[in-house]
Amino acid sequence: MLKSLLPFLALAVALTGCIEFERQTVTYEHDAKADTLLIHQTYHGLYGADDVTHLSEKEREQLADVMKGQRTFFFANWISELNVGSWKETLTADVIPKTNSLEEAFRRAETNLLTLLIANVRIENGKFYLNEKGQPSGTQRVTIGNLSKILEVGNALMRRGLEVEMKGKATAAERELLNASLARPEPFFVLTGQQIRFRAPYPKDEFDKLGADDEKFRHFLAEFVRLGGAMSHEKGEVHLRFGRTEATRETVTLPMAGKESYRANAVGHLRDSYGLAKDFDAKRDAEEFLKSKDAGPKK
Repeated sequence: MLKSLLPFLALAVALTGCIEFERQTVTYEHDAKADTLLIHQTYHGLYGADDVTHLSEKEREQLADVMKGQRTFFFANWISELNVGSWKETLTADVIPKTNSLEEAFRRAETNLLTLLIANVRIENGKFYLNEKGQPSGTQRVTIGNLSKILEVGNALMRRGLEVEMKGKATAAERELLNASLARPEPFFVLTGQQIRFRAPYPKDEFDKLGADDEKFRHFLAEFVRLGGAMSHEKGEVHLRFGRTEATRETVTLPMAGKESYRANAVGHLRDSYGLAKDFDAKRDAEEFLKSKDAGPKK
């Protein structure tokens, strides 16, 4: 349900044949005055999931696609990605008005959000390097401008999506779950200072089973909470929270919940195709980027 509603926040499905990473550091700074969100990404321990010894052809193609486009990932198996190329394709393809009024309202809301994201999101690929463990790692710099408008339109899209979702539910209980969430006046996604809050309807029995058969995912959630995050179920909704309202910047490093563990199969391809920077300091790179408050796209 969530994945179809927001391009920028979703519970993601597990991927096969893809580049993965052992852990990820996200450092972000919300500048309310400039209406901008700066995000520095560090991917620690890049590897391919298909083969123990080398990257598959599909994985090499995916890596090349990331390097030539504007695409960034947030905790691969949990939060979805920002993909400017995919947004452009969706915007081009989804131009025919829907005959159903609810679906048409959703299409228009999606068009509004994608147009804003394409105009205001910039993703810059950084350097590849070997971290302290000798693992290939990489960085990206993400700038999101006109943030308050993006949040406003994104929340409107969430509402339209739930209305479409509710219409297709077979039981009264399912419809009531969504209707109760829609009846609440609070936004679905809120950013106050550096605190991110998100709410969405989610059945209690499904919430109680999250991670029940997935040890890596349980570890991911435990680390999220240990580092200051919160995840709870209240009144038929899942509530996520991370960050502090009074902080000027937040950083979090979390393990990935991927199917495979790290294997040293990407060093050669990354070195030969893109180069490995010597004496690269990802923390220093993040500091330099986050100081550049005027780097954001124009509104």
